[in-house]
Amino acid sequence: MSDPFIDSELLEAKKFHGHLGPYLVIGMRMGHFISSVFGEEPFSYRIHATVGWKPPPSCVIDGLQITTSCTVGNSMIVMEDLGDIKVLAENDDQKLDILLRESVRDRIDRETTRENEESFAVELWKMGAEELFVIR
Repeated sequence: MSDPFIDSELLEAKKFHGHLGPYLVIGMRMGHFISSVFGEEPFSYRIHATVGWKPPPSCVIDGLQITTSCTVGNSMIVMEDLGDIKVLAENDDQKLDILLRESVRDRIDRETTRENEESFAVELWKMGAEELFVIR
């Protein structure tokens, strides 16, 4: 049964990813911002994510794949483990840096539990980009 408090896009992401958690939503929010700047044209830009390969931060990657034309499979997302939750999107003409605010990351890491991960993810979904990210 679907949760009436979770919108359809989040429900589809949950189905794809296996659960709905804060870092998945952070990746989706980053991806939507990137797509609003670079568009949806496949292979028109690249994403370099420094979130690493280990969950939960690596869940950002699935959020990016769901909301952009970039995937690990089409080699338009490259991942590296630098310990921060940051993505650099670029094409031939412009670059966009999106860094998760440290205060938001601290709150996610400190407050997320199995019992509240979905409600916390929905709360993050509803926050403004400027509340979540430092964007350059």
